[in-house]
Amino acid sequence: MDSLTFLVFIFSILFIVQTTIYTYLLLRFRKMVEESFVKSRISQEAVTVIDEGKLNESIIKVLEVLSRGSMSAREVSVSLGLSREHTARLLKKMVEAGLVVREGKPYKYKVTPSGKTMIETYKKA
Repeated sequence: MDSLTFLVFIFSILFIVQTTIYTYLLLRFRKMVEESFVKSRISQEAVTVIDEGKLNESIIKVLEVLSRGSMSAREVSVSLGLSREHTARLLKKMVEAGLVVREGKPYKYKVTPSGKTMIETYKKA
């Protein structure tokens, strides 16, 4: 193999490695941007809930109860003395607004970072 062929081979390998690294980094960056966008959207939906006046005392109480740990809808209902139907509607709204997440079977509800921010914001006001 002459020196020119060897250099072409080396530069080809370097080009492939560089392209692979840049592709990997771009894909990671894209994933980070998408996650950031989703978090921003969820946070904006939660702010919309407040702006529309839907963040009432019951929602704050549910957030405070769930901030102690994940609970089932029944446990939330019993701890707050709310009806099962009222609790189910509240939790559904809160999941849609991104304030809580629903996990597992049977469902357990857990406060999201947006929900924690809402509690802190409400306490400051």
